[in-house]
Amino acid sequence: DPHLCNNVGLVARLADWEESWELGARYLQNERLLSGVCDLVAEIRRAQRVAPALTAMCEDCDVELFLVLPRMIWLRFLAQPHKHIELLRSLLPHRFSKSEGSKVKGSIALRDELAEAKWDAEVEAFLQRFRSTQELLLRSRCGKGAWDIFVKHMVDGGISSEDCELDKAARESVEEFLRILEPWSMELQRHCPEDWNQSSAILVQCLTRPSEKPKPRPFQV
Repeated sequence: DPHLCNNVGLVARLADWEESWELGARYLQNERLLSGVCDLVAEIRRAQRVAPALTAMCEDCDVELFLVLPRMIWLRFLAQPHKHIELLRSLLPHRFSKSEGSKVKGSIALRDELAEAKWDAEVEAFLQRFRSTQELLLRSRCGKGAWDIFVKHMVDGGISSEDCELDKAARESVEEFLRILEPWSMELQRHCPEDWNQSSAILVQCLTRPSEKPKPRPFQV
């Protein structure tokens, strides 16, 4: 039937095709964005071994997962900015569209890095805060890496003394950084909810078994 209103099966297939085309154009044709997503998925899988509760969150699509995901996206960007800048730019274009390197005080190398990266001064201050916290963790007596410590705090609400003994300065720095992280996490979700929902759905699909689509409805051409 050439009239789409009488052919719900064909309409459903065309809608699926359009959605797949849009996702492919956005995430597959942009190599840097695709690389960032793949790295993020790999690191979240590693985080599941550090904090097993995260595995259950992913499998159940628990509401807490969608609080943890934006925090992890920011952490991966802060740890490796140039690898994840395309993903962050796709979600927060106003933060990554203009270079403000010439306005930032600091070494020539720092200004050059910011100018090349093209993120704004507030993101740069956030990045420097992360690096100072990371330095404190590296100097602490704890044998775990910074990523593992942050993951334990975000998923389990903290890290036990049996896992790692942090000194007072390092513990306070981690707690303060996580408080600073929270509004950035909310901005990631709320700036463009449609883009965030699409990105988070792709991450969840990569982290879990793909759900079976309902059986196609019959259609005639």
